[in-house]
This record gives sequence, structure tokens and C-alpha cells, in this order.
Amino acid sequence: MAETPRSIPSDDERIAASDEKIATSDDGVTSITQKQRLPPMSIRNLSPEERTRLENKMRRRIDIRLMPMLVLMYILNYLDRNNIAAARLVGLEEELGLTSTQYQTSVSILFVGYILMQVPSNMFLDKIGRPSIYLPTCMVVWGVISGATGGVQNFGGLITCRFILGFVEAAYFPGCLYFLSAWYTRKELGFRTALLYSGSLISGAFSGLLTAGITDGMDGVKGLLAWRWLFIIEGSVTVVVAIAAFFIIPDFPSTTKWLTEQERDLAMWRLEEDIGEGDQAGPGPQSLTHGLKLALKYVTSFTPRK
Repeated sequence: MAETPRSIPSDDERIAASDEKIATSDDGVTSITQKQRLPPMSIRNLSPEERTRLENKMRRRIDIRLMPMLVLMYILNYLDRNNIAAARLVGLEEELGLTSTQYQTSVSILFVGYILMQVPSNMFLDKIGRPSIYLPTCMVVWGVISGATGGVQNFGGLITCRFILGFVEAAYFPGCLYFLSAWYTRKELGFRTALLYSGSLISGAFSGLLTAGITDGMDGVKGLLAWRWLFIIEGSVTVVVAIAAFFIIPDFPSTTKWLTEQERDLAMWRLEEDIGEGDQAGPGPQSLTHGLKLALKYVTSFTPRK
């Protein structure tokens, strides 16, 4: 009798069937081990030299697409946070009738909202899984608030704007670090983080020149003092850049259209090699609830059998 041919499982089926192996040792402890996954078909047969060339090309494309916009956004983040010091020099305290204590309170209150919102913001970003929408949206909001600061009439309005500004601006820097970690390996991330942080130094270098230009040419225009124009102009620039960011910043490698299929596969696979898991394209199976279910499902892995 002829032997019935068996169907050959696909790569995905083999991986799904062999991802996890549950073993029980002699002392009754159950453990779960991860079997080695195979690279995607598009990069599986690349030689080390070919992979290096492809990875270098892909990394350059990612750098050009991501880093200039992220650094520019951080420059504006820093400008909008610290422009109150320049506004003080051109009439902020005098027009609003602030005491020295009230001014210092207005400066410090921003960091209350900034500290309170950093962790919750990243948890929310992880939940929605759309940095291409979340980060520019936060930037639009803080740009509007920064511009609205130019319209305040008293200490109460100033301190309210500053608190809300810190609350919204807190989303950017930690969210940006989370975003970069979905694109770069641990070895690459240090340089990109330093490059991002250099935005604060660039901001400090040019903020004085920008302030001088605004205060010298805009004082008294439309009946507004220069410090009001300072907030309005810098807030408006922030909103314009944020709108551009909607069209430039991507989400994650797996959902990016401007990479080729081979580059997308490599971008995800090298992260999996580096940290043991790929990028997250949404809130689905990698949500906090899913993690809790896995911990409860394999609770026997952490407790010995009697």
C-alpha cells in the first residue's frame, strides 16, 4: 500500500507549535522554555555580509526619518517650557502685577504636572500603541496652551496655564524614549537618546536669539507687549511643527509603509534577537491584561509541587 503523503506545516505553524515547551523536573518544578524562533523567510538566507549591508541601509533610513523631527519637537518642548524666564525680562511681572514669590511659583508649578503625568502617559501610550498620533497630538495641545499663556490677565490664569502645560509636555520625553526603543537595539539606543537630549542644549543656545528678535520687533504691535507675542509666536510654531509630525512620525516597524518588506522583517527580527520580543503594533496581545493572564496561567512555574 502506498504511503499517504503528509502535509508539510508552514513556518508559522511550526513556530506556533514549538514556541513554548513545558517541562517538569525531578523535584516537581514546572518550567517554560522558549524554543529558538526562525528568522522571517525574506532574511533567512542572507549571508552575514548581506545582512550587515541591509541593516546599515535600513538604519540610515530610520535615522533620517525619525531623528530630525524628534529633535526638533524636543527643542520646541524645551522652548515652550522655559520661555517664561525671557517673558519676565520684557514686562510679564509688571503687567500682571506679580510678586517675586508668585513668579517663582509659576515657574515651579509646571514641574508638578510634569512629574505627575510621566508614568501614566507612557502607560496610556503603551495601551493605545499609536505614537504617530499620540506624540504630535500632545504637541498640538501644549502649543495651544503655550500660545494661550500670552492672553492671561492675572496670576491665577498664569499658574493654571503653566500647570496644564507641564501636564501635557510630560508626555513627550518619556514617550519618545519608549518610541525609540521600538526601533533601535540596546546598542544603538544610547547614541540616539543622547542625540535627542541634545535638543535641550540647542534650545538653550538659540532661545536667547529668538527671544531678542521677537521682543525687539513685536513690542507694542496690535497693542500687545512683547512678552505676549513671545508666547503666541512660539506656541504657533509648535502647532505648525506638530501638524507636520503627523505625516512624518511612524508607529512601529511592522506597520511602516516606507520600509520594504525585507527591511520591515529585519527591523522586527533584530529587536527580537536583542531583547527576546519584537515591536508592538497595537494594544492587542501585549496589553497589561494579557500579561496578567499569562502570569496566572503559568502560576505553577513559580511554585513547587507537593
